[in-house]
Amino acid sequence: MDNPNFKSGIAVLVGRTNVGKSTLLNALVGTKIAIVTPKPQTTRDTYHGIVNRPEGQIVFVDTPGIFKTQPSKLVTNLHHKVRDAIEGIDVFVHVADPTRPVGPEDQRVIEMVSHVTKPKILVLNKLDLPDRPFRQSWVERGPKYAGVIEVSALKDKNIDLVIKAIFGHLPVGPAHYPEGQVSNVTNEFWITELIREKLYLKTSQEVPYTAVVKLEKIEDRKTKDGRSMLYIKAVILTIDDRHQRMLIGQGARKIKDIGSFARKELEVAMNRKIFLDLDVLVDKDWMDKLT
Repeated sequence: MDNPNFKSGIAVLVGRTNVGKSTLLNALVGTKIAIVTPKPQTTRDTYHGIVNRPEGQIVFVDTPGIFKTQPSKLVTNLHHKVRDAIEGIDVFVHVADPTRPVGPEDQRVIEMVSHVTKPKILVLNKLDLPDRPFRQSWVERGPKYAGVIEVSALKDKNIDLVIKAIFGHLPVGPAHYPEGQVSNVTNEFWITELIREKLYLKTSQEVPYTAVVKLEKIEDRKTKDGRSMLYIKAVILTIDDRHQRMLIGQGARKIKDIGSFARKELEVAMNRKIFLDLDVLVDKDWMDKLT
């Protein structure tokens, strides 16, 4: 290291569902890493988002939201991922939503972080909204944290204040990732997650929570006029025939809509022609195969 004062560490984002953790992660890193939808329980995996600055490197870990719902293999798996993600953390970033009252999910997070001895920062999101009626109840909890920062993850407001506050608590040490790397997410995984994001946005009720996206093939091909094209074959697995029919839609309109929505963003992000081949299959046991 050329800089003897170079700081490096891991900061975990924790909070209830739909507080904006994934939006905040994308804002902190400056690019889209985690998928974002208005539906709760969107995040199913832990993502690493990497911020590189002259003074050091922060590895942000986004976690599935803490939520209170009916037990299932998927819910249990998500909670295990949260617990695993908080091991070896240098700074805890508790993201809260002051537009909603403190509920059971919040209490679960509060209890979890109350036992943490590492520095904790309370981030109150959604500063862009004019009405945040429960802000004061969160501000009053401020003395239990090393700091309280109000941000708008959606509008990139006060994001640098969060980064600066975290650097203030990190130890001196070498970087965890090479300079220039912004995520631990593979290209293949990101593709499946982006398709799942569009599935969430284009469907309603319980359907997206019974589905998972698997990538089957990705390869370079040529179009009829000889241009380069990326062929992506993916399958959406759902747990019953009824949801399969809903995902396909009448005349296959729903799956075409999901595919078109995903393909357009993939083409912009990857700056190339994409052929996205989507199928919907039934796998009643996919949740039980989770590890």
